[in-house]
Amino acid sequence: MIFFKDFSVTTGERFDVVDITDDVFSVVQASGVVNGTVLVFCPHTTCSIMVTAKQPHLAETLRSSMSQVAPEHEYYAHDDLDIRTENLVENEPANAPAHIMNAVMGKTSECVPVIGGRLSLADNQRILFVEFDSARARQYCIQITGE
Repeated sequence: MIFFKDFSVTTGERFDVVDITDDVFSVVQASGVVNGTVLVFCPHTTCSIMVTAKQPHLAETLRSSMSQVAPEHEYYAHDDLDIRTENLVENEPANAPAHIMNAVMGKTSECVPVIGGRLSLADNQRILFVEFDSARARQYCIQITGE
């Protein structure tokens, strides 16, 4: 069996962390799959899906660490519209640090086993949608396969 559902999320700022675990759990329950896998996928190049412990200062810790890797006010050829001519959108944002953060710590999906109709996450693990760019409407999807 394959079960699929799309979701929208509105992020609030650059480096926003949204806990989507409850959405994933709801889709697993609705699917009726007892044993299988759930894939959570985000089709954006400046966002990430990650499984990690959700702790009170996690977002700030990640933000401050990544600001050392990709400082916001540095020069990036990606943001220099005098030399960059490809893949431009209207009102192209300066978002090279967001792309770097995604390349360093991000990935577009996570796959979690479903066993006995439940997500196989540790007690403190959560599934997070991480925005590296700016506040906006985003999408992600959940696909469950199994029996």
